[in-house]
Parts: sequence; structure tokens; C-alpha cells
Amino acid sequence: MHGCKSLRGGVSVLILSLMLIPAGRVSAATVAKITVDAGKHGRVDTPVSVELEGIGGGPLRLEEIRDGKRLPTASQIEAGSPAKLWWVLSGETAAGTSRVYELVTGQAPKVDGIEVGRDDKALVIEAPDGKVMQYNHAIVPPPAGKSKLFDRSAFIHPMWSPRGTVLTDMHPADHIHHVGIWMPWTQTQFEGKPTDFWNLNSGQGTVRFVKFLSTTSGPVYGGFQAEQEHVALKTDSGEKVVLREVWDVRVYNIGGKKDGYWLWDFVSTQRCVADTPLKHIEYRYGGFGYRATPQWDEANAMYLTSEGKNRKDGHGTRARWCLMGGEVDGVWEGVTMMSHPKNFRFPEPMRIWPEGKVFFNWAPGIIGDWEMKPGEDHIFRYRVAVHGKKATGEDSQRFWVDFGEPPVVKMEKVGNAGSAKRIVLFDGQDTSAWTHGGNRGVEWEVADGVMTITPGKGSILTKQAFNDFRMHVEFNIPRMPDNVRGQGRGNSGVYIQRRYEVQILDSYGLAPKNNECASIYTFRAPDKNVCKQPGEWQSYDITFRAARWDGDKKTANARITLVHNGEVVHNDVEVPNKTGAGQPEGPTAEPILLQDHGNAVSFRNIWIEPLD
Repeated sequence: MHGCKSLRGGVSVLILSLMLIPAGRVSAATVAKITVDAGKHGRVDTPVSVELEGIGGGPLRLEEIRDGKRLPTASQIEAGSPAKLWWVLSGETAAGTSRVYELVTGQAPKVDGIEVGRDDKALVIEAPDGKVMQYNHAIVPPPAGKSKLFDRSAFIHPMWSPRGTVLTDMHPADHIHHVGIWMPWTQTQFEGKPTDFWNLNSGQGTVRFVKFLSTTSGPVYGGFQAEQEHVALKTDSGEKVVLREVWDVRVYNIGGKKDGYWLWDFVSTQRCVADTPLKHIEYRYGGFGYRATPQWDEANAMYLTSEGKNRKDGHGTRARWCLMGGEVDGVWEGVTMMSHPKNFRFPEPMRIWPEGKVFFNWAPGIIGDWEMKPGEDHIFRYRVAVHGKKATGEDSQRFWVDFGEPPVVKMEKVGNAGSAKRIVLFDGQDTSAWTHGGNRGVEWEVADGVMTITPGKGSILTKQAFNDFRMHVEFNIPRMPDNVRGQGRGNSGVYIQRRYEVQILDSYGLAPKNNECASIYTFRAPDKNVCKQPGEWQSYDITFRAARWDGDKKTANARITLVHNGEVVHNDVEVPNKTGAGQPEGPTAEPILLQDHGNAVSFRNIWIEPLD
């Protein structure tokens, strides 16, 4: 593997208090009650989630209500519109039963979770007790003497078992183009010509890494989003990008060495970005592929599908899941590949090698031609269980029902959660709440639910003025060249009343300073640095109490509480004057300003709740 530095011990993640708290009545700090119904299936350590529609900002923690006690439950908030809360339905939950949780306000201590680290060649996802996988974003050359056509990026290898053995293979002698886990198409036509993105020696097509969209570490899951492109190499006008693809890979913090498995999700969203469609011709393979460890062969390895098919009769049949396994260094290990009911042509047909080494492929093209039209998204959803000990079809079926028929999660808001006074300032499309000033509409780029600064177009400010409020804003800082330093590293800011700036900057891994990210600019450093890396979505939850005035005489200073990525970094801080380039203080309410400081910082999911 490449030299990715482990983040173990270097990144803290959120979990809930380890104390047991008497349940009693619903606390004044409770914002929602959540019920999870197991349904007709028994559950064991099942990942679950619920949308936090209408739930305000600030730190939140989850507590299970059981036997008169509150049991702290590790949880993680996924930024979005709306945000989503994730946790694990831990232990066994019998079929037909329910479990009850409360979402309450408050901080949580820090423990290890799933961590993601990367260098200039590869990204590694690591669980608390071992590495899970490596995603190669740099070009990996083929073995010496082989054509450069086999150069390839954008694939997973190694994938480790909980025992630490490698269960993928790369550049095997019989199929040099096989690279662990990857997802190209095979028998296609583009602009009237055969275009094969899989068999690289044809020289017709390839798949390339473009950029990371995000990486996430956390107590419940960790992973990455990566943009890739499927390139036709021999069109009449030369190379042309046909598909723009996003991989969303997520490893859950369950299983491990003791329980003998890892569990992770893979979602590929593919869009034809050319002017003409990509036509798929009926063929025996193409799509999500897995080349297994070379230690598995015809003599010691097995296949079993959800329909009871095996190595000899499984190829071309359709299934919900397929279990593969065999001995590695004398110990049985395996992999269950699962397909989601929302997938195209579910139950999906499979390519299974009837003899020799172990290869597996979800291949919708086996049962007929199909087409990807320009501008349409095609989403392929898979789950992978990696077994470090003997697994059975019953194990695979249990994992699949959690994926394909998950528990039903319902949330009921309590008290004032989701105040009716909330004003949505940016919902992913509508910028009408903002202006550059005067009658000038917003000239920043808006695409795919995100608003991105167009450097030089100028700052934007809300059309409405505000006094006391709670505000939520999510932002993403671009990765700048290594030679860019200081205030040039993805600079922007949230100017409260145009007077008090909360700084936005790439400050990942730096000591807190009064001009770095989450500072009240040049006035006060954050209590701690909880910045994520560039390319990851971050959040600010700001509670602001405006300065008080008696005519033109100030009688009380403004006060700011800032929660950065779920952690309080300024707690009711008194701010005696305007900051930096802010406007002079005064008794009138003023707008919120988002600063154009010359960098393409992105924003999404912005709302505000007036408190006056």
C-alpha cells in the first residue's frame, strides 16, 4: 500500500456520555422523540438514520430510553438539506419490537471512530481495530513491460478483512486490467463507435479520478465522495468525457475483529455529460466488479447466491446477494455483495466465473440493451460485508434485509424544535433572499444544490436585516495549491450585521488563532480547532444577541455563541466592537453578509431564526 498516514489518535470524533441517566419525564432539552420499528426481521447492529427536518442547529446528542434509564448512543449528523442523523441499532432487536430514543441538546465526549486519511496517491479508511480499504486516486501503472494503456486510477485495492488479510487482487496475470473493486462498462456504443471502458488494452476508453468532493471521519461512519470520469478515447474529435460519476463510499463503525466482519456501502451516481447517449449492448459483464484474492480458486472457494445458486449454475442468474469465500492462509474468509431494491433491473443479474479464480460482477447488461441519456442520473447502490470468519447464507440474508428492508424510523418533534419563524436563506436553488447590493441579483454560481463564490463578483448580503437570531450555514473550502499560505487558503466569512466577522478559512490541523477558521476575526480565537480538511462540508451554528442601545448610547455589547461542526468554540462571547473590515456598530438592525475574498468557497443549507 501507499504511505497514507494513520489518523488513529489524531482526530477526535463525537460520541455520547458514558454515564447512565435516569429517564424520568421528557427533559426541557429534548428536541425530538425517535422510534425505530424492527419490522418483520430481527436486527443485529443495524445502521439507521432519520432526517432532521425542522430541527434547529447546535450540538445534539442521542439517548436511548430503556428500562427507566437513558443509554448514551453514538450518533453522527450528516450535513444536508435537511440534515440526517445516523446511529447504530446496537445489539439484538427482535422482529416486531420497537426501540425509543430522545434527541437532546448538549455536548458529547470524544472517542475513536472511523477515520479517513490520504496522501498524494491513495486514501485509506480505518476502523478502530484495523484498516478496511484503500482508494487509489493517483494513477497506478501496470506491471513492468505491460502497455501504458493499463494505467488506472479510481479503484479500491487493497480491501482488508478484519484479520488484516487482503481480499482483493490487482493486475492479475490472466486479466491485467482487473483492479480490486472498480466499475467500468464493457460493451457500449458512443457516437456510433464501440467504446469499451473495461478492457483497457482496446484503447477505446478508460476511467479516471478527477477530484475528491468530501471526506468524512466520525463515530458512526467514515468515507469519501470522489468524482470520476469515463472517457472515450477514440471519438472523431479525440478524447471525450462521456460519463461524470460520483462514488460515495461509507464504512460503518460496527463489526470489527471481535465480531468478524466489516460493513460498508458503495453508491455510484453516473450522468451522461455528452450530447449523445451512451448505448449499452447486451453482454455477459460490465459494471460493479470484484476481483478476489488469488488464494481463492476452483479447489478451495465457493459462491452462494440468495436464490441458492452456486459457482456452476449462478452465472447470468439474478439475485439480491452473493456470498463468496474460501481459505486465506488456512482460515476461511469471505465477502457478501448486496444489491439494493432501487437498483436498475433488480434483482440484478450476475457474472460469476464457473471455474478458476474468483471474480464477481453485478451486470445489468446481461439481460438486454439499455441506454444512458444525456443529463439523466443513474444510481447504483451496493452494500458489502467482509467476513473474517466462516459465514453462511443466513448471515448474508441478515445483512441484506438491513440494507434492502431496513427498520422504519419515525421522529416526533418536541417543544419548540423547528420554530415557525425559520427563514430559509438558501435551499439549494433560490437565491432571492440575497443581493450584491441595490437591485443587483446574485452572480455567484448555483449548481447541484450548492452556491459557490465567483471570485470578483463581490460579497452578497441578505435583503432582510436581523437583530437577535440563530443561524445555520454549511460551507466547503476548496483545496488550494501547496504554495498558497495564510489568508489565501479558501478565505471567506460570515459577517453578522455586516459588523462582526466569523472567519472561514482552511485551518485544518493548525493551532487556534484569532484570524483562522471559526475565529471572531482578529478579536478572539476559537476555543479549539475542529476544522475539517478542504473538500469536506462543514457547518456553523451561530446564536447572536445584538448590542443594546439607548438612543445612540450602547448599553450592552453584542454576544456570539458559535458551534463549529457540532462543537462549541465560542460560548456566549461578549464582542465589544466591530471586527476587521466590519461596518461601525449602531442601533439599527443590519443584514448578514457572505464575503467574497477571492476564493471559490461553496455554501448550502442556510437558514436563520429571528429571536427578537
